[in-house]
Amino acid sequence: MSNLQITLSIIGVLLIAGIIAHGLWTMRRNNSIYKQAQSEVAEKRHQQQSSDDFDADGIGAVKTIKATRDEPKTTPTQAAQMSMDLDLESDDEQTPLPSMRVDTHDEPAPAAASPVTEDSAQELDEEAPESVEAPTSEPVNAEAAAEEDETKPQPPQDVISLFVKGNVQGALLLQMMTELGCKFGEMGIFHRYEHTNGTGTLIFSVANMFNPGTFDLDNIEQFETDGVALFMTLPINYDGQQAFNMMLNAAKKLATEIPQGQVLDGSRQLLTRQSIQQAHQKVRQYETKH
Repeated sequence: MSNLQITLSIIGVLLIAGIIAHGLWTMRRNNSIYKQAQSEVAEKRHQQQSSDDFDADGIGAVKTIKATRDEPKTTPTQAAQMSMDLDLESDDEQTPLPSMRVDTHDEPAPAAASPVTEDSAQELDEEAPESVEAPTSEPVNAEAAAEEDETKPQPPQDVISLFVKGNVQGALLLQMMTELGCKFGEMGIFHRYEHTNGTGTLIFSVANMFNPGTFDLDNIEQFETDGVALFMTLPINYDGQQAFNMMLNAAKKLATEIPQGQVLDGSRQLLTRQSIQQAHQKVRQYETKH
């Protein structure tokens, strides 16, 4: 039994030694193959770089370009003379002249070496494209905005009217118009504005009930008529209900001051509570719709 154990031990040692030797041999062979491959790659790179100045990765050698200082310089006078000579020698009328216009979609061309004179600057200004506009931070023109507003569709106008029938004397009318804050103005009639000094929104107007519908302010002392018309025009830049109440109160006050004065509605019928409610409803419906 002891001889068998010794034999097995010797065989095991030999196997382990053989495995170690085989591993070392394999590592040496792989290292030799790897070094050979690296040397071949380096040689190929060197050959390729020496042939076209670019290595295997596409990177070329750094080159230094020296500026030539011996080139002859052209003075402005010589440049202008050369340009004139070229223009005189060009006999082909069908050859299109070069355009000075700039395409905004392309990058600008490099500036010319010749100096820019006053004449050339004027030509450049004349040749500049009219469609190119410089951005501006100025506010929008008020007149242009007003014209744009005028082009927008406006709501249809509607008129609410009342009449005061009776013997209206010119002196009394002028006195009542002054007390009611009305001002004589456009179209030869009286107007009541938001403010009694004649400023603000126009609330209602007072015209002659009969032709020609105007008042002769120069001869107002001799003026006489059988009635006046009060009217307001919608849309109005004011509260419509309040504007109608102001016109209604003015008509009632005027009717109490003239002999046999009566307030009539828009149909020239005697004013009633129902007709007043209808007028308020008409104003409300207009404001709701528009």
